[in-house]
Amino acid sequence: MKNILIAFVCILLAQTAAAQKDSLSFDENDKYIYYQTVSQPGVSADTLYKRGLYFIKTAYPKGKLTALTTDKAQGVLTGKGSFLVSKKGFIATHEDGAINYTMRIEVKDSKYRYWFTDFVYIPYQRNRYNVYEPVPGISIPMERAQGKVDKTDFDEYLGRILLNSRQAGGVLKAYMLKTSALPKEEKKINKISTKEW
Repeated sequence: MKNILIAFVCILLAQTAAAQKDSLSFDENDKYIYYQTVSQPGVSADTLYKRGLYFIKTAYPKGKLTALTTDKAQGVLTGKGSFLVSKKGFIATHEDGAINYTMRIEVKDSKYRYWFTDFVYIPYQRNRYNVYEPVPGISIPMERAQGKVDKTDFDEYLGRILLNSRQAGGVLKAYMLKTSALPKEEKKINKISTKEW
């Protein structure tokens, strides 16, 4: 019985440690960050770069994630994205705001890393046509949102940021594993001149 109890405690601690590894943290600039490093043995940096670029351009519709900068020599890709957060009312759910973020992917031979940071909350309000739209001129960095947003909403937004980051990271990992994710190169057809022979 004592061995079973010790084994159960060890399993519980291992799961807690694994859960803490995959969470939001603060970077050196005191900004929220979701950071992951993935190794892919035997894959060149050039191939990983092409797969990452293909992910940023095709994985999500325009507006959800768009490429900002690409630097093939350094192996760096940067994209800007956003997602909506909702608020549950008494009867219905409505958009409460949007959270914008920056995604960065860096590649090397046999490994890559990515992170999400610069989370900014943009509140929504109902306009005269009863449609929710962004409040003009208000954007709140998540690091300073705790005093400006209700505590339960703030905790919900952090949970949604973590969930969205995990999902986008999972999609990125799937794109980085696929050899078919690279766009097929078109075969060049030679032109023949019939005037000269």
